[in-house]
Amino acid sequence: MKSNRFFALLLALAMLLSMSALAESVTLTDMTGHEITIDEPVTRIVVLQPSDAEILCALGAQDTIVGRGTYVDYPETILEVPVVASGSNTNIEEILALNPQVVVMTTMSQTEEQIAALEQAGVKVVVSSAQDIAGVYTAITLLGELVDKNDEAAALIADMKAAFADVAEKAAAANVSGKTVYFEISPLPYGIWSAGQGTFMDELATLCGVTNVFHDQQRWFGASEEQVIAANPDYIITTTNYMVNDMDGVTEICSRAGWEDVTAVKEGHVVDHVEVRRSGRRGQPVEIVESPIGGTVGHAFREADVVDGFRLAFLVCPIPPQMPFADGRGFFPKAP
Repeated sequence: MKSNRFFALLLALAMLLSMSALAESVTLTDMTGHEITIDEPVTRIVVLQPSDAEILCALGAQDTIVGRGTYVDYPETILEVPVVASGSNTNIEEILALNPQVVVMTTMSQTEEQIAALEQAGVKVVVSSAQDIAGVYTAITLLGELVDKNDEAAALIADMKAAFADVAEKAAAANVSGKTVYFEISPLPYGIWSAGQGTFMDELATLCGVTNVFHDQQRWFGASEEQVIAANPDYIITTTNYMVNDMDGVTEICSRAGWEDVTAVKEGHVVDHVEVRRSGRRGQPVEIVESPIGGTVGHAFREADVVDGFRLAFLVCPIPPQMPFADGRGFFPKAP
């Protein structure tokens, strides 16, 4: 009889332990449709994409990040986290040396071979690949599931939607009818790339009441100087956050031969996304972004209340995944 009771107790204990382990595991489907199961709470993540790192930090999960990609540099406290090579230079050995449970990456910057190598080494790979605002909401939900911050993810999305609604209301009241904007993703020396339909940048332009000069194009695409000059945008936003020919992105654009009569250049309405993006904190855009971003650019955007929208976009949406060339400076292959 005692033997049977003891066996029953052991069985009950085994069931409780099993249920406890099940509660601590997480199963999720990433943005490629791949199902991932992690058998223990996630406490060690290497994140290669700036936007994903910012989402994790906004969710209160920065303490889970043990490694960051080359371009992950915000918030400032994340600079204390070890850096690993990312993009086309992704170094699997560097990543594995940090002993992560999970690597968060995008297939636009990394390769299937790199994913396979990590999985073969026992590391789970979660792919986050947001290309528009809806995709950002999906990425936030996905990463919230990964670090067991589901409530925080839902709250962040709600805050973002409310902020976007506020920006749309301001933009509707602003006198920006007929104004246009050009987004430069890769600069002239490496082949111009820009954003068309199906990107958060194009959505943002519409939200702010202005028109993307390349709204007729699809997603990220290669453009020519002649196309941009002919479009004659009122505003230019560059995502070039490195030196080009010993000049910053804004200076390089304004110095281009033949661009001097482009309205945005002539009127000083060329702005670096870093100035815009770093003006506030994710999830707190509207209150913080009221302050000017400096100089005539800040004044020009604020006059039309468009600045709130552009700043908000770079706070809550990812910049296009950075895809370095051999010299580590560019984003995309050269335009055809």
